[in-house]
Amino acid sequence: MYTRFLIIFFLLSFNVAANGYQPFIETNVKTAKTLFTGTILKEKENNKLFAYFGIPYAQPPVDTLRWKAPRNIVMQEKVKSATKRPNRCPQLAGTIDSIEEGFTVGEIIGSEDCLYLNVFLSEKARNSKNKLPVMVWVHGGSNVSGHGTDERYTDGDFVLDHEIILVTINYRLGPLGWFYNSAINKNTNNPLDASGNYGTLDIMKSLEWVNENISYFGGDQNNITIFGESAGARNINSLMISPLGENLFSKAISQSGYLVSDDLSTAENDYEVGSNSLLETLSERRKLTFTDDLEKQSFLYSLSIDDILNFYRRSADQNNLVDVPNILPDGHVIPYQGLYKSFESKKMHNKPIIFGSTRDEEKLFMVFDEHFVNRPLSFLSWIDPSLDFYIKPKDSQYYDIYAKYMTQATTLGATHLPSRFASTKNTSPVYAYRFDWDEEPGDWSFLIGAGHAMELGFLFKSTAFMNEEKTSIAKLLYDTNKADTDIQLANEMGKYWVNFAYDSDPNSNPYVMKNKWLEWSTETNEERYLVLDTYNDKGIRMYKAELTENSILQGLESENISISKKCYVISSLFERSGVGVVRTRTTLSNDEIVRIYETFMNGKCKD
Repeated sequence: MYTRFLIIFFLLSFNVAANGYQPFIETNVKTAKTLFTGTILKEKENNKLFAYFGIPYAQPPVDTLRWKAPRNIVMQEKVKSATKRPNRCPQLAGTIDSIEEGFTVGEIIGSEDCLYLNVFLSEKARNSKNKLPVMVWVHGGSNVSGHGTDERYTDGDFVLDHEIILVTINYRLGPLGWFYNSAINKNTNNPLDASGNYGTLDIMKSLEWVNENISYFGGDQNNITIFGESAGARNINSLMISPLGENLFSKAISQSGYLVSDDLSTAENDYEVGSNSLLETLSERRKLTFTDDLEKQSFLYSLSIDDILNFYRRSADQNNLVDVPNILPDGHVIPYQGLYKSFESKKMHNKPIIFGSTRDEEKLFMVFDEHFVNRPLSFLSWIDPSLDFYIKPKDSQYYDIYAKYMTQATTLGATHLPSRFASTKNTSPVYAYRFDWDEEPGDWSFLIGAGHAMELGFLFKSTAFMNEEKTSIAKLLYDTNKADTDIQLANEMGKYWVNFAYDSDPNSNPYVMKNKWLEWSTETNEERYLVLDTYNDKGIRMYKAELTENSILQGLESENISISKKCYVISSLFERSGVGVVRTRTTLSNDEIVRIYETFMNGKCKD
């Protein structure tokens, strides 16, 4: 009898394995066609963080799919391991990659086979009887770097703390994500392939996967919040105006985003960064000539990742970046008006949204700029406290003034203008915030302060923020003597974000907030935002302020610094320079910029 039982058990087990199924284990999630086996990323206070890494949401965009819209993928595996972090998309390694993962700064890393997403939920969320809100994170990095499995986003306590589902994504970057050349884009009948906005389409494709599959993980496909920071926030803004994005999400959070988009002419014909320049430069090196578009197309597809990224690589002291146009108004994916004009003319989707930025956005970029600081002899020595090289501002007063007005310009574009535009058009609520925390140890409180991206450690409660990793960056940014108030702010911030994800109101569900976050504007036309800061300073509070182009210019004109320094600020506000190229960095037209130069201080800066 016992032997007979073993034979039956063996046959049943073989049949299960043969059909691609496995006995239940804690991390298994079965979708319509595939069983995903995840991993327990961490365990804390009797709660586990489940992670499902590397779920493909489109075919690998390789070979002739390189500059094509993402294609549907048919999962062949009935059982798929989702325990390893997937490839990131091709990019140049930056300082953080060097410190945290050992890459050489400027090294080309990643793979074109990179269209993967990742799902995270806590044990408490998994055991919930309710369908949970879904939060889809779109990483930043100037649309040329970053990835969805950066430990700063994925390994912290944010998901452990709240009953939500977090999804992070990869999308094509740089000249693989946004690329326009007539030889490719005008020789197709598919308007998505012709768009040039492949990175944008990747984000949309990932959202399609979320809509179709997230319910298997316990998520509510009818309650999807997209949120992102910096270039990720600009991508959020682009989905707010794209006719193709309207039905893919419920609400949005745009953190330090902006409304600048490039144009198809720049993408193709600009001397420095246009695709024709890439084509001509690399074909001349190989002594090739082309007789038609098909030959040009074939040549472009034959280029290696190294060929492409090295062409767009910036100067040696910025070798973790490439310079390439993106968010291209093609009239199909992105309206011809582009980002700013679409918002200004109030042609954005009527969805609840939060806009925000940090109080000292610009300081993160200034702290490494030799125009403003005396840098250490070694580029990376600043992260090692055993070395006696310290960054010091050359002129503390000017450092603060330059940061103030550059940040005001960023804040105008990231928070005030889009909030102003959306609140006067939409019936959905619009909220705004400013992140003011600046309590880094020592001089870093002044040098970086509430700099660009400083809110992310608080939002995700990263391992560095929680003092769970003893890296130099953790020591640089966070004062362990103030951990209690830092964590208190992080907890409050996370609750606001999660409340908004639940029902579009950051104040009461599931957490009742002590400090009420009021909408940006009501019928009284008050413009107000929530300030996020610790109680070591002034704490969390509402603030009223109206920021305009004129208020920025008038403030700068009144500063007690030299005319030459004021003019340097003006030139930085309205132009960005590369090697041999000057392109506008604002939403203003050339005529408007000329008018400002002629009127500011009676034209003293126009030459």
